[in-house]
Amino acid sequence: MTSTAFLLFLSSCSTAVIHALIPDHWLPFVLMARAQGWSERRAATLTGLAGILHALATIVAGGLTIFVGSASVHSLAERTGHSLGFVGGLLLAVFGVSYGIFRHIREARVHAAAGPEPVVPAEAGGHVHVHGHLLERWFHGALTAGALVLVIGISPCALLVPVLFAASAAGPGAVLAAALGFALCTIATMVGVTIVAMRGMRRIDLPFFTRYGDLISGALVGAVGLLLMLHES
Repeated sequence: MTSTAFLLFLSSCSTAVIHALIPDHWLPFVLMARAQGWSERRAATLTGLAGILHALATIVAGGLTIFVGSASVHSLAERTGHSLGFVGGLLLAVFGVSYGIFRHIREARVHAAAGPEPVVPAEAGGHVHVHGHLLERWFHGALTAGALVLVIGISPCALLVPVLFAASAAGPGAVLAAALGFALCTIATMVGVTIVAMRGMRRIDLPFFTRYGDLISGALVGAVGLLLMLHES
């Protein structure tokens, strides 16, 4: 594995872990399991299925992006006199920074509009307190297990798409490494956190990752893009 491919592999793994820790990816299964009395095995299986679907949707989106945009990147590299790796790194840096800032501002606005939420202890019969603004809408609907898997799984992670796009300049091996790293780390993190939450955590609350997970992921992807640019310059 080349240094570029290894860097992209580490980037996809790190992005997958950080992004999967955001409660939107796993907490609905914990809430549903608690409400409907699911076994740990069933909750882990459904979370794993959602993770597999999420990874597949992301990889397909990345593949389509590579197919549609590869000609444009080749043309841009020729016009600017830079290598494909440099142009891919530039696009990766721009996307990562833009994505992280946009999603962070959006999350901050949602919290500001919602105001402070009262926390009712779970032992007293209250619901589990969460910061993710999508969770309440999902959980209050009459979702079946299969519908919950689809709701969480079919939305691709936008941050892997430019990583795969940049990896395409380094060859099929780099694309495969990035895709495999993302898929394995996403599924493992979602299932692992779900199991830990069901076993011992009475009150589930990860405000740091809810508020800053997208910002950290975007900064990480942007940093990898800068490293690729330096490597290719």
